[in-house]
Amino acid sequence: MNLASPPILQRQQSGQPQSAAVSAEDTSFSFRTTTWQADGFGFDATSGEFFTASPTALVVMQCLAAKMSTVQILDRLTSTFDVPRRTAERDLESFLAELTTLGLQD
Repeated sequence: MNLASPPILQRQQSGQPQSAAVSAEDTSFSFRTTTWQADGFGFDATSGEFFTASPTALVVMQCLAAKMSTVQILDRLTSTFDVPRRTAERDLESFLAELTTLGLQD
């Protein structure tokens, strides 16, 4: 069983040491100006900011980067994680608002 936690994204100051080591086999994707690694580590080359994302947040951002609709994202969340659709809807709405606040989505 793969339980879902709400999507979480944390902004870190550029001077903080990072413990995440990225190996060559990690898959990465870009979301807006931030490049994300499979381990949840993100770096925005334009601002110099670092981010860490939960596994749930990574799924949502991968879906957004692939231009998936909200319904498709919810389908992906409920098929990937053991989460009721109502909970996924609430958490997705909250996370999208957080992305907007952080300037990572319009």
